[in-house]
This record gives sequence, structure tokens and C-alpha cells, in this order.
Amino acid sequence: MRGAGRGAWAHAALGLGLVLVACGGGAGEGAPPVVGVSMGPASRMEPASASAPAPASAPASAPAPAPAPAPARASVAMKAPIPTAMVADLQSLGLDANDLPPIEKLDPKTLRGVMKLMARSLGVRCADCHAEGDFSAPTRRKKIAARMWDEFAAKLTMADGSPVFCDSCHQGRVVQLDRSDEKALSHWMQASFVDGMKRKDGQEEQCESCHVDRDMKFLAKWGQ
Repeated sequence: MRGAGRGAWAHAALGLGLVLVACGGGAGEGAPPVVGVSMGPASRMEPASASAPAPASAPASAPAPAPAPAPARASVAMKAPIPTAMVADLQSLGLDANDLPPIEKLDPKTLRGVMKLMARSLGVRCADCHAEGDFSAPTRRKKIAARMWDEFAAKLTMADGSPVFCDSCHQGRVVQLDRSDEKALSHWMQASFVDGMKRKDGQEEQCESCHVDRDMKFLAKWGQ
């Protein structure tokens, strides 16, 4: 019985010791820390203070490409209008350069001859104004050319009375105005058209003869 009592007492003492170890020591100060106690898988043994690996930073977005600069306007050497050099060509078609009829009144044969003179005056080909495969189809340039015949060639002369035609202003090119300097262009048009030409109807030539109601972009409307 005495041996059995000692065994029971030893087991009780061992159990109390394990309880104290598991709770971190006894009631007194300076209890030794717990070491070598396994708490499970290795992943759970990592110190709480260990920092997690920093996530990979997102690649910096590439800067937006700078917009391309607007193309510079090509410089055009403006030439003052001159009397037409096609008086004889118009006569060969039965037309008087000083008294041109409205273009819509020209017969088909005469009109074809006139269009060849227009092409020479502007340095263009037939296909530059006509729709390929259908020359009778309306196009922007055909409409503008017809209005220029009616409003300029048929109604104006040079200031000295000399006849004008498409070559008077275009002189072998389509674009004849340099619009990069509006003030310089305004002075040039005053000298070339207002002062340099006159109307056949006897009315005073002025800006509004072409720019009706001060419309500065009347050619765009003519082409509609």
C-alpha cells in the first residue's frame, strides 16, 4: 500500500508540473520560459513578427504618346490676276471672251472644248473633276467650276476692260491663295480683285461681289 501511495503521489506531482509548464510557469516571478514546445505544423511555428513577402509591384504604365503636330500649310506664291491668254482658243469654239454666256447654255460640243481649256488653266486632268466611269455624275469640283464660270469669267473683266478666264487667276494651278496670313491675304485680294477688276454690269466691284453677306467660305457651299 505504501508503494502504491508513493506511485500515485509521483503521478500527481508530474501532472501538476505539466500543468505549470503549459501555463507558462508558476505563480512566482522569474519562471523560466517555455522552450521546445511543438505547436503543430511548421507553418504555424513562424514568429508572428515575420513580415509576409511584399507583393510584386505592378509595372508602371507607359506614358501616352505626344500628339503629332499639325502639318504646316504649304506656302503658295500668290500671283495677281492677268488678262486671259485663251481669247483665240475661245474664239475657235465660237465664244467671245468679252461676252461669255452662262455655262448651262453651251451645247455639248462647245462644252467639251471649254472643259479642255479649264483643265489647261488649272493644270489638271479630266478625272480630277469628273467621277471615273461616269463623267455626267455631279461632283464637287464640277459644281465649283460651273459657278466660277458664271460668277467670275462671265461677269468680270480686268480693271482696264481686258477679258478674264480661268487662267487669269489660276495660271496653271488649282490652289492660288496663301491663307497662312489672313491680314496679308485680305490686302492682296483687295488689290487683285476689288481694285484690279470690274463688273460688266457697271456696278461697283467690292468684296461682297463674291463674298455675299460676308460669307468667307462660299466655295464650300458652291460644291454642295
